[in-house]
Amino acid sequence: MITRRLLLASTAALAFAAPAFAEEKLKVIATFSILGDIVANVGGDRVEVTTLVGPDGDAHVFQPAPADAQAVAGAQVIVANGLGFEGWMDRLIEASGTNAAL
Repeated sequence: MITRRLLLASTAALAFAAPAFAEEKLKVIATFSILGDIVANVGGDRVEVTTLVGPDGDAHVFQPAPADAQAVAGAQVIVANGLGFEGWMDRLIEASGTNAAL
């Protein structure tokens, strides 16, 4: 629970750290739809959220596609549940070569 709060606080801080006049939105990858909704609500119009596993998907059995690796490569922030929930995420991050904050 503390990790989740820290993650949300970090995401909020990153979203609002950009100057108000900046046109570019913070590119955020959320591993599944609930986290994507949280990030979108916290970041508002300052974030561009891409969700890897949609509302009808199962993050436990998700198989990332090459397009997912491309999306992760372009992200500035990655929001994940952790604790082994997304067992595929470490491999996806490595394959994408991203430098995003996790």
